[in-house]
Amino acid sequence: MKRIAQTTKTMLIMAALLALTDALAAENQKEWKGYLIDRQCADSIRQDNNPKTFVMHHTKDCALMPNCRARGYALFADGKLYELDRKGNELAIQLLSSTKKERGFYVRVKAVSRGSLLKVKSMTESEESKPHEEADMEKSKHGTD
Repeated sequence: MKRIAQTTKTMLIMAALLALTDALAAENQKEWKGYLIDRQCADSIRQDNNPKTFVMHHTKDCALMPNCRARGYALFADGKLYELDRKGNELAIQLLSSTKKERGFYVRVKAVSRGSLLKVKSMTESEESKPHEEADMEKSKHGTD
């Protein structure tokens, strides 16, 4: 009887820890916006003076080549490269396979950051907003002109 009570207590503690971990992960979840690129090509731009130009013109055909798919994908956001986890790689392949665009894959990624690795929860194709559009959106949110 004591053993059953101890096992039940241990299971309850583990369940509580899992729930706490999930709650903390959800709290630390953030949205990133940037360009999707395969890691093979991402490696070639690490020392580039203007990597954004390359990622903006990176093609679907290249990103879906077998060796590029095998290496996985990254997100180029705010001038940095973030590697995607397994789920992120699966979502990247789905997005690249279904998009009508041929180059420049700007996406929104909801994820939890673990250093330079993103543990992806969702990924959607998006349009990059221009700086003046973002300023206009902020003004409209706050009711200022």
